[in-house]
Amino acid sequence: MKNKEYAEVKALEALSWLSNNPDRLADFLHLNGASISDIFERSKDPEFLVFIIEYCLSSDEIAIECSYALSIKPEELMEILSLLPGGDSYNWT
Repeated sequence: MKNKEYAEVKALEALSWLSNNPDRLADFLHLNGASISDIFERSKDPEFLVFIIEYCLSSDEIAIECSYALSIKPEELMEILSLLPGGDSYNWT
């Protein structure tokens, strides 16, 4: 059963994937105004986990790459987002 804990684990896996992709990581940090030290400090913060998944959903290319790395279907990223606190308010417009 997918729940908040599952979503948190997948968000951390997505962060790991980002950290192994320097260009994606730099883009993520730039868009969120975060630094490398923020990653370590905020990795357990639900709001930061939402930022990670939102970034992974920011384009089809990123969603496909990330979901492949996480061994999930791309559409599962939306489900993961909805399971995170504050993630249910994501707006595509």
